[in-house]
Amino acid sequence: MEDRRLFERFNVNFPVKFVVLDSNKEGTGRVIDISASGGGLIVTAEQLHPPAALEIWLQIPDNKEPFHTTGKVVWSSMIEPETYRVGVQFDQLDLMGLSRVLKYKDK
Repeated sequence: MEDRRLFERFNVNFPVKFVVLDSNKEGTGRVIDISASGGGLIVTAEQLHPPAALEIWLQIPDNKEPFHTTGKVVWSSMIEPETYRVGVQFDQLDLMGLSRVLKYKDK
């Protein structure tokens, strides 16, 4: 399968909180990879279905405010019972936020 990503994806491991905007359901998980255009999340308890709109807060270990963004679910699959892998496309390119994330990748 051909990889058609425009931006390089980096492995990370940060806690994330999110709200599904149409239902106001809150959830938590971990961001396991990220690029300038999106990220891969591990979410427990509930599957998120495309094209759910999300508000997202990524907790970066730099003692600053969480990295805040919005995006939409583009795919979701169960990786084990009650645990899902979710692909999220960010609504806007945030290079400043991404630079904060990259300082802590692979740490």
